[in-house]
Amino acid sequence: MMEKPSNASSGAPTLSIVLATLNERQNLPQVVERIQRQSLPPYELVVVDDGSTDGTREYVLKLAAEDPRIRPLWHAGRQTTLRAQCQGIAASSGRFVVIMDADLQHPPELLPSLTQRLADGTGLVVASRYAAGGSAGPRTLSRWVISRGAEWAAKLLLPASRRVSDPVSGFFAFRREIWSPLNDQYRGYKLLLFVLAMAEGRPVSEVGFRFEPRSQGASKVTQSSEFIRLFLVELLLARRLASTRRTLPMPRRIE
Repeated sequence: MMEKPSNASSGAPTLSIVLATLNERQNLPQVVERIQRQSLPPYELVVVDDGSTDGTREYVLKLAAEDPRIRPLWHAGRQTTLRAQCQGIAASSGRFVVIMDADLQHPPELLPSLTQRLADGTGLVVASRYAAGGSAGPRTLSRWVISRGAEWAAKLLLPASRRVSDPVSGFFAFRREIWSPLNDQYRGYKLLLFVLAMAEGRPVSEVGFRFEPRSQGASKVTQSSEFIRLFLVELLLARRLASTRRTLPMPRRIE
């Protein structure tokens, strides 16, 4: 069961930044500080934490007491990243939504560019490791094989993913009107697959970024057979969602 601490708000934000965390106490101070330094429209930072035991929750509560833009959401135990991100989106209110990691692998300095693309009318903006100016950074051979295999599988099974060079990116932004809540039973790690399906018929663009190696803590996504199984299930569900949405009217654009 999710508990939502009370938090005062001074007006509705334009931008909602959603971070899913699990034991990120070492990285969060830098992430939050770098976000706060950016030139952004009024925003809220929704932090969805899944049972951290390293002081992450205490740190976020302290931040929230000092800055009403910080909005903590607690979940009792571990769940997949996709579920946490969906909960953060449901609890947010900005007309623009950014999904990013809390481990410094996604540079907050890219937020103004992503937000401006949305303000200019783009429905979905993907921060891509393969677009101009981007880089996947150093990777082991096994991680390269799994990552590239996932990208190829996405483009094979989900036509909507062919519109971007990095369909499994975890860093992206979208206009709220394209969002459709996902079934609570969905589990996985690649929310972008579903947002790509939701964005069919809408302008989509990319911004290159350098994927930085994690300097503190451990990755929460295991490159295991279970991860691969969940990823393939996600692909099939996203494909079904895309097929269903083709028969529905396009969502109205909200200015």
